[in-house]
Order: sequence, then structure tokens, then C-alpha cells
Amino acid sequence: MNRQQYADKCFDTIMELQGADEFKGIVQRLRTFQQNKEKYSVQDITLPNYLWSAKRGGGISTCITMFSEYLYNAKITEFTGIVKYFEYKLAYIAPDLFFSELTRLNNTISEIAGHHRYFRGLACINIDDWIEHTNEKYFYKFLDYIASKNEKILTILYVHSNSKRVIESIESSLSSRIRYETISLRFPDANELIKFIESKYFIKRGFKLTDDAKLLLIDTIEVLTNGKHFNGFTTIKQLANDILFNLLTSNINDNNISAEMISSFTKDSLYVKRIKTLTSASNIIGFGSQSEEYSK
Repeated sequence: MNRQQYADKCFDTIMELQGADEFKGIVQRLRTFQQNKEKYSVQDITLPNYLWSAKRGGGISTCITMFSEYLYNAKITEFTGIVKYFEYKLAYIAPDLFFSELTRLNNTISEIAGHHRYFRGLACINIDDWIEHTNEKYFYKFLDYIASKNEKILTILYVHSNSKRVIESIESSLSSRIRYETISLRFPDANELIKFIESKYFIKRGFKLTDDAKLLLIDTIEVLTNGKHFNGFTTIKQLANDILFNLLTSNINDNNISAEMISSFTKDSLYVKRIKTLTSASNIIGFGSQSEEYSK
């Protein structure tokens, strides 16, 4: 498979993602951009940076991995260094203290450049700590630094928030310093997640959910996704894993999984109450990473 064929495969995989319509729209536009850039021999146009927003566990790592692979293989932007992208959390520093985070970020970029003079690639930077501080001098200093790297590094700033007020506040600060576009990574709804669970965890293992089981799980997933400590795909994978474990430790005589067979996973069950009280969810043994599981 040559590089362009791999780029096409990456594109198709991205287009199959659920709950990422705005992200898919960006990738479609960049495909058109690359085609026109080659057609009209325009080589000196840099891409805009991005502001991404998503629920915690809502697929940012998956999207950044796919995005970097597509951009690299489609030759939309140049990559040099020991990695194609890196993820970084920008810690908040009060205005009266030394802004050490900028030094730490710069050192990180220098390290991943490897033997190259510059790192060229994607920087995915979490700015959750700065949500209420986007008008402070250090945040503007950080944006100026990002702007100075724009010809070499495509920066994706991201927050775990869907608040219109928060996003607009960040956008206001970004607009004065950098070129950017905003996209929201919508987390799949309960019906989409049922399809995901059934295809990825049940059908491939020889099981099928009956209609009443799907209705039960839709109610359960809606309760979980609205919970304070919902951890995105990690929680969904945990639910699927626990259902399968429960089934395989009981006397089952049918590959069709009914509501009765998973009655201990109803929205009012002790299981759901326990999940809702967890502060975080761990990785699930036996299932791959989020990028492996949610890409098709």
C-alpha cells in the first residue's frame, strides 16, 4: 500500500466515525484544499490552528491520531521529528509567578525534534486549566508563542467543555492572536453507542442483542452519559466488558442476549449506581485502545 492509498484508507476510517461530524467536515475540506493546492501549484499556504471541544473521554486522542496520519500520508503538511504529534496539558500559572509552562512546552518541542533542527507536526494542547483565565497576560503570551510556530506546528487547543460561554470566551482571546477554526466533537448518542457495543463486542464474539435488551441498555447508557463522572468511551467499554463477563459466568443457552439476561445492568441497578460514583475509569483488560476500538 503506497502513501496515497494509506491516506485514502485514513480518510475512509475518519468518515466512518460516529459523533464527529464537524471533525469529518474539516478533513473533507482539507482533502479539497490539497487537491486544489496541487492543481494550481500553490505551496505557501499554512493551515489554521484549531480549537476542539469535547466531553471528557469523548475521542480527542482518537481523532488527533487519525488526523495526524491523514495529514502526513496525504502530504497536506510537513512532518519532522520523532513523533507526528504530541499531547500536552498547559498548567495554569498565576500572573505574579514565573511562566514556567512556556519553557516546559518549548523544551518538549525541542526534545521531540530529535536529530532534526525543528519539530514539524501537530501539537494537541489541553487548556482546561485556563478556561477562566483566557484574558490574562500569560495566556496571550502562550498564544503569541503558538503564532510564532505556525509555519512549523499545527496546534490543536482543546477543552473538555460544551459551554457556549466558555467557548466564546476562549474564541475571543484566540481571535486576537492566531488563525483558528472551532469544532465540537459530539459524543455519540445512546442509539449510536448501542450499535457500537453490539458490533464491536457482541457480534464479533457470537452474541446478538435482542430488541428489549437494546432498550434496556439505551436507558442505562443515557443515565451513565449524563453522570458527573462519565469517562466517555472508557466507561462504555467497561460496561460492555462487564456485561460479557457476567454472561460468561452464568448458565447461558442462547446466543441471543435478552433484557432478562442483563437485568443487573438496568439504569436503577447497583452496578450503574457504583459506576456513577467512580471518579475515573481504568483501562479494560481484553479490549484494545480507544483508537483501535472505535475506528473501523
